[in-house]
Amino acid sequence: MTTATSKSKVLRGSAAVSAVAVLAALTVGFLVAGANGLTGAAIGSIATLVVLATGSWGLFWVAAKSPALSLPAAVGVFTVSGMILFVVLLVVSQTGGDAVVRPAAFSVMALTVAWTTTFAVLVRRERIPLFDLPGADS
Repeated sequence: MTTATSKSKVLRGSAAVSAVAVLAALTVGFLVAGANGLTGAAIGSIATLVVLATGSWGLFWVAAKSPALSLPAAVGVFTVSGMILFVVLLVVSQTGGDAVVRPAAFSVMALTVAWTTTFAVLVRRERIPLFDLPGADS
């Protein structure tokens, strides 16, 4: 048996790497399309961070309650996350125009890659108990 690591470490690590991606997306959005690009990148960044952080927290909650449901929950969470971000980009494209939606889409893609890659690396490095002793609290 091994000692479990804190799930908040994974969330904090993913958020830290994503913060760098947010700054990059905001900078690129501003340089490419000015204030509209900055607005679009900010909308995409905020939406992506909220959706991915909430989904990741939900995955950890499900895994703690029922490890057997971890995989179906992950598939569901990431599918719903993609649909929510698609709807956000659709709304931005209908209301903000091309100068806003392109930076928003760029920031969604950049943050999703940054968050998901960091999340996968940190979860892979996580110390997960091989078994639980009867009566032991986790």
